[in-house]
Amino acid sequence: HDLGHPGRRGDTDSHPRRPPHSNSNMTVLDYATGTKKEMGLATANVVNVGDKTSMEITLNPGFNWVESVSPLLPGCPKSCPANHFGFLKSGTMKVHYDDGTTATVNAGESYLIPPGHLPEVVGDVPCVMVEFSQSTAAVVDSMKK
Repeated sequence: HDLGHPGRRGDTDSHPRRPPHSNSNMTVLDYATGTKKEMGLATANVVNVGDKTSMEITLNPGFNWVESVSPLLPGCPKSCPANHFGFLKSGTMKVHYDDGTTATVNAGESYLIPPGHLPEVVGDVPCVMVEFSQSTAAVVDSMKK
């Protein structure tokens, strides 16, 4: 099966979305087939491959982490207790840290955000990000059903 080459249109362009598939060298992820977690104005599509996890997360304008996610976590933390390592596909996200500092992530940028933060969607464009982890599964599994 020819997957095509970068910059050249391959025969996969006309195929509908498919479940993740793999060969001995690579696994292709399809977030639409993953586990969907709804959290108010946020959605996470989670795909697990062995002990590795990838998530496509969408934060819509007006998303409030304290109202939407904190109640799902043990102890209802006042800020996010997770590391986030990913790539922002669209939108602009301001990150408020517990120490009072802020940082901004723009579409097209990769990020590593330590625990102790709150995200804010800047403007009217949803923030869509992709994250990779070997420990995200534990955080997602700890969420109350």
